[in-house]
Amino acid sequence: MSDCLFIQRTPEETRVGLRRGGRLWELEVDHTGGRSLSGNVYRGRVVRISAEMNAAFVEIGLEKQGLLHAQDVWLSTQHHSRPETLQSGVDGAPPSRGSAPKIDSIIEIGQEVLVQITREPIAKKGPRVTMFPSLPGRNVVLLPHEPHVGVSRMIDDPDERQRLHSLVHRILPRELGAIVRTVGEAATEAEVANDLAFLRAQWFDLKERFAHASAPSFLHADLDLTLRSLRDRVTAQTETIWITDPSDRDRVETFLKRFHPDLSPQVREHSDNTSLFMTHGLSTEVDASLNPQVTLPEGGDLMIELTEAMTVIDVNSSRRKESGRLADSQLRLNLSAAREIARQLQLRNIGGLVVVDFVKMRRVEDRRMLEAVLEAELSQDRARVRISRMNRFGIVMMTRKRARQSIYGPLTDSCAVCQGRGYVRSATDIAVETLNRLRKTLRSAHSTDLLLRVEAPARVAAVLQGQLAGVIDDLAERHGAEIVISALGASAKDSNEVALSSRPGGSAH
Repeated sequence: MSDCLFIQRTPEETRVGLRRGGRLWELEVDHTGGRSLSGNVYRGRVVRISAEMNAAFVEIGLEKQGLLHAQDVWLSTQHHSRPETLQSGVDGAPPSRGSAPKIDSIIEIGQEVLVQITREPIAKKGPRVTMFPSLPGRNVVLLPHEPHVGVSRMIDDPDERQRLHSLVHRILPRELGAIVRTVGEAATEAEVANDLAFLRAQWFDLKERFAHASAPSFLHADLDLTLRSLRDRVTAQTETIWITDPSDRDRVETFLKRFHPDLSPQVREHSDNTSLFMTHGLSTEVDASLNPQVTLPEGGDLMIELTEAMTVIDVNSSRRKESGRLADSQLRLNLSAAREIARQLQLRNIGGLVVVDFVKMRRVEDRRMLEAVLEAELSQDRARVRISRMNRFGIVMMTRKRARQSIYGPLTDSCAVCQGRGYVRSATDIAVETLNRLRKTLRSAHSTDLLLRVEAPARVAAVLQGQLAGVIDDLAERHGAEIVISALGASAKDSNEVALSSRPGGSAH
Protein backbone atom coordinates (compact mmCIF):
# COMPACT_ATOMS: atom_id res chain seq x y z
CA MET A 1 0.00 0.00 0.00
CA SER A 2 1.71 3.19 -1.21
CA ASP A 3 1.75 6.51 0.64
CA CYS A 4 1.62 10.04 -0.68
CA LEU A 5 2.60 13.03 1.47
CA PHE A 6 1.07 16.45 0.78
CA ILE A 7 2.68 19.59 2.24
CA GLN A 8 0.66 22.72 1.53
CA ARG A 9 2.45 25.79 2.89
CA THR A 10 1.10 29.33 2.60
CA PRO A 11 1.80 32.51 4.59
CA GLU A 12 -1.31 31.75 6.64
CA GLU A 13 -0.78 28.10 7.51
CA THR A 14 1.01 24.83 6.92
CA ARG A 15 -1.23 21.86 6.15
CA VAL A 16 0.09 18.30 5.89
CA GLY A 17 -1.87 15.25 4.79
CA LEU A 18 -0.83 11.61 4.45
CA ARG A 19 -2.82 9.57 1.95
CA ARG A 20 -2.51 5.80 2.19
CA GLY A 21 -4.18 3.45 -0.23
CA GLY A 22 -6.17 6.31 -1.73
CA ARG A 23 -7.58 7.55 1.60
CA LEU A 24 -6.51 10.33 3.96
CA TRP A 25 -5.03 8.79 7.12
CA GLU A 26 -3.24 11.66 8.82
CA LEU A 27 -3.83 15.40 8.89
CA GLU A 28 -2.00 18.16 10.71
CA VAL A 29 -2.72 21.86 10.41
CA ASP A 30 -0.64 24.63 11.94
CA HIS A 31 -1.40 28.35 11.98
CA THR A 32 1.68 29.37 13.98
CA GLY A 33 4.37 29.30 11.34
CA GLY A 34 4.70 25.53 11.17
CA ARG A 35 5.80 24.94 14.75
CA SER A 36 3.87 23.32 17.56
CA LEU A 37 4.61 23.53 21.28
CA SER A 38 4.94 19.79 21.80
CA GLY A 39 8.61 18.89 22.23
CA ASN A 40 9.70 22.42 23.15
CA VAL A 41 12.24 22.63 25.98
CA TYR A 42 12.35 25.47 28.53
CA ARG A 43 14.16 26.64 31.60
CA GLY A 44 11.23 27.07 33.96
CA ARG A 45 10.61 28.14 37.53
CA VAL A 46 8.37 26.30 39.98
CA VAL A 47 5.72 28.78 41.14
CA ARG A 48 3.16 26.59 42.90
CA ILE A 49 2.93 23.13 44.45
CA SER A 50 -0.34 21.20 44.75
CA ALA A 51 -0.27 18.39 47.31
CA GLU A 52 -3.76 17.29 46.23
CA MET A 53 -2.63 16.76 42.63
CA ASN A 54 0.87 15.66 43.68
CA ALA A 55 2.14 18.07 41.04
CA ALA A 56 3.85 21.41 40.60
CA PHE A 57 3.09 24.33 38.32
CA VAL A 58 6.04 25.66 36.33
CA GLU A 59 6.27 29.11 34.75
CA ILE A 60 7.79 28.66 31.29
CA GLY A 61 6.82 31.93 29.64
CA LEU A 62 3.56 30.82 28.01
CA GLU A 63 0.03 32.04 28.70
CA LYS A 64 -0.61 29.06 30.99
CA GLN A 65 1.80 27.42 33.42
CA GLY A 66 3.07 23.91 32.78
CA LEU A 67 1.80 21.03 34.92
CA LEU A 68 4.61 18.84 36.27
CA HIS A 69 3.48 15.61 37.95
CA ALA A 70 5.64 14.05 40.64
CA GLN A 71 6.46 11.01 38.48
CA ASP A 72 7.88 13.38 35.86
CA VAL A 73 10.40 14.95 38.24
CA TRP A 74 14.01 13.96 37.55
CA LEU A 75 16.26 13.83 40.59
CA SER A 76 19.78 14.74 39.55
CA THR A 77 21.17 13.41 42.84
CA GLN A 78 20.25 9.85 41.89
CA HIS A 79 22.69 7.62 40.03
CA HIS A 80 21.36 6.80 36.58
CA SER A 81 23.14 4.36 34.29
CA ARG A 82 22.43 1.17 32.39
CA PRO A 83 23.92 -2.13 33.54
CA GLU A 84 27.02 -3.18 31.65
CA THR A 85 25.52 -6.52 30.66
CA LEU A 86 22.66 -6.70 28.20
CA GLN A 87 19.39 -7.45 29.95
CA SER A 88 16.54 -9.41 28.44
CA GLY A 89 13.49 -7.53 27.26
CA VAL A 90 13.56 -4.97 24.50
CA ASP A 91 10.26 -3.24 24.99
CA GLY A 92 9.92 0.20 23.42
CA ALA A 93 8.91 2.01 26.59
CA PRO A 94 11.30 2.88 29.43
CA PRO A 95 10.71 0.90 32.63
CA SER A 96 8.20 2.22 35.14
CA ARG A 97 9.52 4.95 37.42
CA GLY A 98 7.71 3.34 40.34
CA SER A 99 5.32 5.02 42.72
CA ALA A 100 5.71 8.78 42.76
CA PRO A 101 6.99 10.38 45.98
CA LYS A 102 5.23 13.37 47.48
CA ILE A 103 5.81 16.38 45.27
CA ASP A 104 6.82 18.72 48.10
CA SER A 105 9.62 16.33 49.12
CA ILE A 106 11.37 16.41 45.74
CA ILE A 107 10.85 19.94 44.43
CA GLU A 108 10.37 23.39 45.92
CA ILE A 109 8.90 26.74 44.93
CA GLY A 110 11.44 28.93 43.17
CA GLN A 111 13.49 25.99 41.89
CA GLU A 112 14.56 26.34 38.26
CA VAL A 113 14.21 23.22 36.14
CA LEU A 114 14.68 21.99 32.58
CA VAL A 115 11.30 20.82 31.27
CA GLN A 116 9.86 19.66 27.97
CA ILE A 117 6.24 19.95 26.83
CA THR A 118 4.72 16.50 26.36
CA ARG A 119 1.13 17.64 25.80
CA GLU A 120 0.08 20.94 24.30
CA PRO A 121 -2.48 23.19 26.02
CA ILE A 122 -5.96 21.80 25.40
CA ALA A 123 -9.13 23.79 26.07
CA LYS A 124 -8.76 25.19 29.60
CA LYS A 125 -5.81 22.98 30.49
CA GLY A 126 -2.25 24.25 30.33
CA PRO A 127 0.62 22.23 28.85
CA ARG A 128 1.90 19.14 30.58
CA VAL A 129 5.66 19.08 31.09
CA THR A 130 8.30 16.57 32.13
CA MET A 131 11.87 16.69 33.38
CA PHE A 132 12.61 13.56 31.30
CA PRO A 133 13.20 15.10 27.85
CA SER A 134 13.29 13.09 24.63
CA LEU A 135 15.02 14.19 21.43
CA PRO A 136 13.75 12.44 18.28
CA GLY A 137 15.99 11.63 15.34
CA ARG A 138 15.31 9.67 12.20
CA ASN A 139 15.98 6.17 13.55
CA VAL A 140 16.17 6.66 17.31
CA VAL A 141 14.85 8.85 20.10
CA LEU A 142 17.45 9.93 22.66
CA LEU A 143 16.44 9.74 26.34
CA PRO A 144 19.07 11.79 28.21
CA HIS A 145 17.62 11.14 31.69
CA GLU A 146 16.42 7.55 31.20
CA PRO A 147 19.26 5.03 30.76
CA HIS A 148 17.11 2.47 28.99
CA VAL A 149 17.40 0.96 25.52
CA GLY A 150 14.17 -0.07 23.82
CA VAL A 151 12.83 -0.95 20.40
CA SER A 152 9.52 0.16 18.90
CA ARG A 153 6.76 -2.35 19.51
CA MET A 154 5.89 -2.15 15.79
CA ILE A 155 9.13 -3.94 14.91
CA ASP A 156 7.94 -7.47 15.56
CA ASP A 157 10.79 -9.61 14.23
CA PRO A 158 12.58 -10.97 17.36
CA ASP A 159 16.00 -11.22 15.70
CA GLU A 160 15.81 -7.66 14.35
CA ARG A 161 14.69 -6.33 17.72
CA GLN A 162 17.61 -8.02 19.43
CA ARG A 163 20.07 -6.75 16.81
CA LEU A 164 18.94 -3.15 17.19
CA HIS A 165 18.87 -3.38 20.97
CA SER A 166 22.42 -4.75 21.10
CA LEU A 167 23.62 -2.16 18.59
CA VAL A 168 22.34 0.84 20.54
CA HIS A 169 23.44 -0.64 23.86
CA ARG A 170 26.98 -0.96 22.52
CA ILE A 171 27.22 2.52 20.96
CA LEU A 172 25.45 4.68 23.52
CA PRO A 173 27.13 5.80 26.78
CA ARG A 174 25.64 4.06 29.81
CA GLU A 175 24.26 7.26 31.34
CA LEU A 176 22.00 7.85 28.32
CA GLY A 177 19.05 5.93 26.92
CA ALA A 178 17.34 5.59 23.55
CA ILE A 179 14.43 3.95 21.78
CA VAL A 180 14.73 2.68 18.20
CA ARG A 181 11.84 4.04 16.14
CA THR A 182 9.74 1.98 13.75
CA VAL A 183 11.51 3.48 10.74
CA GLY A 184 14.80 2.28 12.25
CA GLU A 185 14.04 -1.30 11.27
CA ALA A 186 16.93 -2.62 9.12
CA ALA A 187 18.99 0.52 9.85
CA THR A 188 22.73 -0.02 9.53
CA GLU A 189 25.19 0.51 12.36
CA ALA A 190 26.52 3.64 10.63
CA GLU A 191 23.01 5.13 10.32
CA VAL A 192 22.23 4.50 13.99
CA ALA A 193 25.62 5.81 15.09
CA ASN A 194 25.22 9.00 13.03
CA ASP A 195 21.76 9.55 14.47
CA LEU A 196 22.97 9.13 18.04
CA ALA A 197 25.98 11.39 17.49
CA PHE A 198 23.74 14.14 16.13
CA LEU A 199 21.27 13.83 19.03
CA ARG A 200 24.03 13.75 21.67
CA ALA A 201 25.49 16.96 20.25
CA GLN A 202 22.01 18.48 20.34
CA TRP A 203 21.63 17.46 23.99
CA PHE A 204 24.99 18.89 25.03
CA ASP A 205 24.13 22.16 23.27
CA LEU A 206 20.78 22.24 25.06
CA LYS A 207 22.45 21.76 28.46
CA GLU A 208 24.84 24.61 27.65
CA ARG A 209 21.92 26.90 26.83
CA PHE A 210 20.19 25.93 30.07
CA ALA A 211 23.28 26.81 32.09
CA HIS A 212 23.41 30.35 30.69
CA ALA A 213 19.66 31.11 30.55
CA SER A 214 17.40 32.66 33.17
CA ALA A 215 13.92 31.38 33.92
CA PRO A 216 11.54 31.44 32.21
CA SER A 217 13.38 30.92 28.91
CA PHE A 218 12.77 29.01 25.71
CA LEU A 219 15.69 26.69 24.92
CA HIS A 220 14.82 24.33 22.08
CA ALA A 221 12.09 23.52 19.57
CA ASP A 222 11.43 20.51 17.43
CA LEU A 223 11.56 20.84 13.64
CA ASP A 224 8.88 22.86 11.87
CA LEU A 225 5.88 20.96 10.54
CA THR A 226 7.33 20.53 7.04
CA LEU A 227 10.59 18.90 8.15
CA ARG A 228 8.96 17.06 11.06
CA SER A 229 6.56 15.45 8.59
CA LEU A 230 9.48 14.33 6.44
CA ARG A 231 11.20 12.84 9.47
CA ASP A 232 8.16 11.11 10.98
CA ARG A 233 5.90 10.30 8.03
CA VAL A 234 8.21 9.33 5.17
CA THR A 235 8.80 5.57 4.96
CA ALA A 236 9.75 2.99 2.36
CA GLN A 237 6.08 3.05 1.27
CA THR A 238 6.20 6.77 0.40
CA GLU A 239 6.12 7.21 -3.37
CA THR A 240 5.49 10.93 -3.80
CA ILE A 241 5.93 14.11 -1.76
CA TRP A 242 3.94 17.10 -3.00
CA ILE A 243 5.03 20.62 -2.03
CA THR A 244 3.57 24.03 -2.86
CA ASP A 245 6.34 26.46 -1.92
CA PRO A 246 9.22 26.53 -4.47
CA SER A 247 11.61 27.59 -1.71
CA ASP A 248 10.93 24.29 0.06
CA ARG A 249 12.39 22.08 -2.68
CA ASP A 250 16.05 22.51 -1.74
CA ARG A 251 15.56 22.01 1.98
CA VAL A 252 13.19 19.07 1.43
CA GLU A 253 15.65 17.30 -0.86
CA THR A 254 18.58 18.12 1.45
CA PHE A 255 16.66 16.79 4.45
CA LEU A 256 15.74 13.60 2.59
CA LYS A 257 19.38 12.97 1.69
CA ARG A 258 20.39 13.55 5.31
CA PHE A 259 17.70 11.50 7.05
CA HIS A 260 16.47 9.15 4.29
CA PRO A 261 19.52 8.35 2.16
CA ASP A 262 18.11 4.92 1.31
CA LEU A 263 14.74 6.25 0.12
CA SER A 264 13.97 8.02 -3.11
CA PRO A 265 10.42 9.40 -3.07
CA GLN A 266 9.60 11.70 -5.94
CA VAL A 267 9.37 15.36 -4.86
CA ARG A 268 6.81 17.15 -7.00
CA GLU A 269 5.95 20.83 -6.96
CA HIS A 270 2.32 21.90 -7.24
CA SER A 271 2.00 25.00 -9.42
CA ASP A 272 -1.72 25.03 -10.19
CA ASN A 273 -3.81 28.04 -9.15
CA THR A 274 -6.10 25.72 -7.21
CA SER A 275 -4.87 24.68 -3.78
CA LEU A 276 -2.99 21.40 -3.49
CA PHE A 277 -5.60 19.87 -1.19
CA MET A 278 -8.46 20.85 -3.50
CA THR A 279 -6.71 19.56 -6.62
CA HIS A 280 -6.19 16.12 -5.11
CA GLY A 281 -9.59 15.87 -3.44
CA LEU A 282 -8.22 16.13 0.08
CA SER A 283 -10.38 19.11 1.03
CA THR A 284 -13.49 16.94 0.76
CA GLU A 285 -11.91 14.36 3.08
CA VAL A 286 -10.92 17.10 5.53
CA ASP A 287 -14.52 18.35 5.62
CA ALA A 288 -15.73 14.79 6.20
CA SER A 289 -13.30 14.37 9.10
CA LEU A 290 -15.21 17.07 11.00
CA ASN A 291 -18.53 15.28 10.58
CA PRO A 292 -19.52 13.22 13.64
CA GLN A 293 -21.12 10.61 11.37
CA VAL A 294 -18.93 8.23 9.35
CA THR A 295 -20.56 5.82 6.90
CA LEU A 296 -19.22 2.25 6.90
CA PRO A 297 -18.89 -0.04 3.86
CA GLU A 298 -21.07 -2.64 5.56
CA GLY A 299 -24.01 -0.24 5.61
CA GLY A 300 -23.83 0.97 9.21
CA ASP A 301 -22.13 4.07 10.55
CA LEU A 302 -20.03 5.50 13.35
CA MET A 303 -21.10 8.42 15.52
CA ILE A 304 -18.06 10.15 17.02
CA GLU A 305 -18.81 12.50 19.90
CA LEU A 306 -16.17 14.49 21.80
CA THR A 307 -16.73 15.47 25.42
CA GLU A 308 -14.53 17.17 27.99
CA ALA A 309 -13.65 13.85 29.63
CA MET A 310 -13.59 11.37 26.75
CA THR A 311 -14.46 10.56 23.16
CA VAL A 312 -17.44 8.26 22.63
CA ILE A 313 -17.82 6.24 19.41
CA ASP A 314 -21.12 4.49 18.77
CA VAL A 315 -21.35 1.76 16.12
CA ASN A 316 -24.81 1.79 14.53
CA SER A 317 -26.14 -1.07 12.45
CA SER A 318 -27.77 -0.52 9.08
CA ARG A 319 -31.54 -0.25 8.83
CA ARG A 320 -31.54 -2.28 5.65
CA LYS A 321 -32.33 -5.97 6.00
CA GLU A 322 -29.23 -8.17 5.98
CA SER A 323 -29.14 -11.54 4.28
CA GLY A 324 -27.74 -14.50 6.18
CA ARG A 325 -27.37 -15.07 9.90
CA LEU A 326 -27.69 -12.08 12.23
CA ALA A 327 -24.55 -13.02 14.17
CA ASP A 328 -22.47 -13.06 10.98
CA SER A 329 -23.75 -9.66 9.85
CA GLN A 330 -23.04 -8.20 13.30
CA LEU A 331 -19.47 -9.50 13.13
CA ARG A 332 -18.92 -8.09 9.63
CA LEU A 333 -20.22 -4.70 10.74
CA ASN A 334 -18.04 -4.60 13.86
CA LEU A 335 -14.91 -5.66 11.95
CA SER A 336 -15.55 -2.91 9.41
CA ALA A 337 -16.07 -0.45 12.26
CA ALA A 338 -12.81 -1.51 13.96
CA ARG A 339 -10.79 -0.78 10.81
CA GLU A 340 -12.44 2.59 10.33
CA ILE A 341 -12.05 3.54 14.00
CA ALA A 342 -8.29 2.98 13.75
CA ARG A 343 -8.19 5.35 10.78
CA GLN A 344 -10.43 7.99 12.36
CA LEU A 345 -8.37 8.11 15.57
CA GLN A 346 -5.26 8.88 13.54
CA LEU A 347 -6.97 11.20 11.07
CA ARG A 348 -8.67 13.29 13.76
CA ASN A 349 -5.73 12.82 16.17
CA ILE A 350 -8.08 11.93 19.00
CA GLY A 351 -6.29 11.43 22.31
CA GLY A 352 -7.15 10.54 25.87
CA LEU A 353 -9.90 8.12 26.86
CA VAL A 354 -11.95 6.61 24.02
CA VAL A 355 -15.05 4.49 24.66
CA VAL A 356 -16.43 2.42 21.76
CA ASP A 357 -19.92 0.94 21.85
CA PHE A 358 -19.87 -1.90 19.31
CA VAL A 359 -22.94 -3.80 18.18
CA LYS A 360 -23.42 -6.45 20.86
CA MET A 361 -22.33 -9.98 19.86
CA ARG A 362 -23.26 -13.15 21.71
CA ARG A 363 -20.53 -15.47 20.46
CA VAL A 364 -17.33 -15.29 22.51
CA GLU A 365 -15.19 -16.24 19.50
CA ASP A 366 -16.61 -13.26 17.58
CA ARG A 367 -15.68 -10.88 20.39
CA ARG A 368 -12.14 -12.27 20.51
CA MET A 369 -11.80 -11.94 16.74
CA LEU A 370 -12.93 -8.32 16.92
CA GLU A 371 -10.42 -7.57 19.68
CA ALA A 372 -7.62 -9.12 17.60
CA VAL A 373 -8.52 -7.10 14.50
CA LEU A 374 -8.81 -3.88 16.49
CA GLU A 375 -5.41 -4.45 18.11
CA ALA A 376 -3.82 -5.25 14.75
CA GLU A 377 -5.22 -2.10 13.15
CA LEU A 378 -4.19 0.11 16.06
CA SER A 379 -0.70 -1.39 16.18
CA GLN A 380 0.13 0.69 13.09
CA ASP A 381 -0.66 3.91 14.96
CA ARG A 382 2.43 6.01 15.76
CA ALA A 383 0.77 7.08 19.03
CA ARG A 384 0.70 4.59 21.90
CA VAL A 385 -2.74 2.99 22.29
CA ARG A 386 -3.84 0.75 25.17
CA ILE A 387 -6.99 -1.34 24.71
CA SER A 388 -9.27 -3.12 27.17
CA ARG A 389 -11.10 -6.38 26.54
CA MET A 390 -14.66 -6.11 25.29
CA ASN A 391 -17.18 -6.44 28.11
CA ARG A 392 -20.53 -8.23 27.89
CA PHE A 393 -22.25 -5.01 26.83
CA GLY A 394 -20.07 -4.66 23.72
CA ILE A 395 -18.00 -1.82 25.21
CA VAL A 396 -14.27 -1.44 24.50
CA MET A 397 -12.26 1.25 26.26
CA MET A 398 -8.88 2.49 25.13
CA THR A 399 -6.45 5.31 25.77
CA ARG A 400 -4.46 6.99 23.02
CA LYS A 401 -1.48 9.13 23.89
CA ARG A 402 -2.25 12.80 23.43
CA ALA A 403 0.72 14.98 22.42
CA ARG A 404 -0.60 17.54 19.95
CA GLN A 405 -4.08 18.95 19.67
CA SER A 406 -6.67 17.19 17.55
CA ILE A 407 -7.76 18.58 14.20
CA TYR A 408 -10.74 20.20 15.93
CA GLY A 409 -8.36 22.75 17.48
CA PRO A 410 -7.14 24.54 14.33
CA LEU A 411 -10.18 23.74 12.16
CA THR A 412 -13.15 24.57 14.39
CA ASP A 413 -14.48 27.15 16.82
CA SER A 414 -16.99 26.47 19.57
CA CYS A 415 -20.51 27.32 18.49
CA ALA A 416 -21.42 30.81 19.74
CA VAL A 417 -24.97 29.66 20.42
CA CYS A 418 -24.58 26.23 22.01
CA GLN A 419 -21.06 26.89 23.46
CA GLY A 420 -19.85 23.63 21.98
CA ARG A 421 -22.54 21.44 23.56
CA GLY A 422 -23.94 20.42 20.18
CA TYR A 423 -27.52 21.49 20.91
CA VAL A 424 -29.53 24.68 21.49
CA ARG A 425 -32.72 25.47 23.35
CA SER A 426 -35.81 24.43 21.47
CA ALA A 427 -37.80 27.06 19.58
CA THR A 428 -40.93 26.09 21.53
CA ASP A 429 -39.24 26.62 24.90
CA ILE A 430 -37.93 30.05 23.88
CA ALA A 431 -41.38 30.97 22.50
CA VAL A 432 -43.08 29.99 25.77
CA GLU A 433 -40.55 32.03 27.73
CA THR A 434 -41.27 34.99 25.41
CA LEU A 435 -44.99 34.62 26.15
CA ASN A 436 -44.26 34.79 29.88
CA ARG A 437 -42.24 37.98 29.34
CA LEU A 438 -45.16 39.45 27.36
CA ARG A 439 -47.60 38.61 30.17
CA LYS A 440 -45.32 40.23 32.76
CA THR A 441 -44.93 43.38 30.64
CA LEU A 442 -48.67 43.71 30.05
CA ARG A 443 -49.57 43.16 33.72
CA SER A 444 -47.19 45.87 34.86
CA ALA A 445 -48.16 48.34 32.11
CA HIS A 446 -50.04 51.49 33.17
CA SER A 447 -51.49 52.08 29.70
CA THR A 448 -54.14 50.02 27.94
CA ASP A 449 -53.15 51.26 24.51
CA LEU A 450 -49.78 49.54 24.24
CA LEU A 451 -47.70 48.44 21.25
CA LEU A 452 -45.33 45.52 21.87
CA ARG A 453 -42.72 44.50 19.31
CA VAL A 454 -41.13 41.05 19.49
CA GLU A 455 -38.02 40.44 17.36
CA ALA A 456 -37.15 36.75 17.41
CA PRO A 457 -35.06 34.28 15.40
CA ALA A 458 -36.99 32.87 12.46
CA ARG A 459 -37.50 29.46 14.08
CA VAL A 460 -38.93 31.08 17.24
CA ALA A 461 -41.04 33.58 15.30
CA ALA A 462 -42.56 30.66 13.36
CA VAL A 463 -43.78 29.11 16.63
CA LEU A 464 -45.15 32.42 17.93
CA GLN A 465 -46.97 33.09 14.65
CA GLY A 466 -48.08 29.49 14.25
CA GLN A 467 -49.03 27.21 17.12
CA LEU A 468 -49.05 30.06 19.69
CA ALA A 469 -50.77 32.66 17.49
CA GLY A 470 -54.15 32.15 19.18
CA VAL A 471 -52.62 32.60 22.64
CA ILE A 472 -50.94 35.86 21.58
CA ASP A 473 -54.14 37.21 20.00
CA ASP A 474 -56.08 36.42 23.18
CA LEU A 475 -53.39 38.08 25.30
CA ALA A 476 -53.47 41.23 23.17
CA GLU A 477 -57.27 41.42 23.24
CA ARG A 478 -57.53 41.01 27.03
CA HIS A 479 -55.03 43.81 27.66
CA GLY A 480 -56.10 46.10 24.84
CA ALA A 481 -52.63 45.97 23.32
CA GLU A 482 -51.13 45.34 19.91
CA ILE A 483 -48.41 42.66 19.64
CA VAL A 484 -46.24 42.55 16.50
CA ILE A 485 -43.97 39.53 15.84
CA SER A 486 -40.97 40.06 13.53
CA ALA A 487 -38.51 37.40 12.35
CA LEU A 488 -34.85 38.37 12.43
CA GLY A 489 -32.72 38.05 9.31
CA ALA A 490 -30.85 34.93 8.22
CA SER A 491 -27.66 36.15 9.90
CA ALA A 492 -29.33 35.70 13.27
CA LYS A 493 -30.92 32.33 12.54
CA ASP A 494 -28.90 30.56 15.22
CA SER A 495 -29.46 33.15 17.94
CA ASN A 496 -31.47 32.38 21.06
CA GLU A 497 -32.01 36.05 21.89
CA VAL A 498 -35.50 37.58 21.68
CA ALA A 499 -35.79 41.37 21.77
CA LEU A 500 -38.92 42.79 23.38
CA SER A 501 -39.74 46.49 23.13
CA SER A 502 -42.84 48.53 23.91
CA ARG A 503 -44.24 52.00 23.56
CA PRO A 504 -47.64 53.38 24.54
CA GLY A 505 -50.26 54.02 21.89
CA GLY A 506 -49.87 54.15 18.13
CA SER A 507 -50.01 51.46 15.56
CA ALA A 508 -47.40 49.06 14.29
CA HIS A 509 -45.36 49.97 11.25
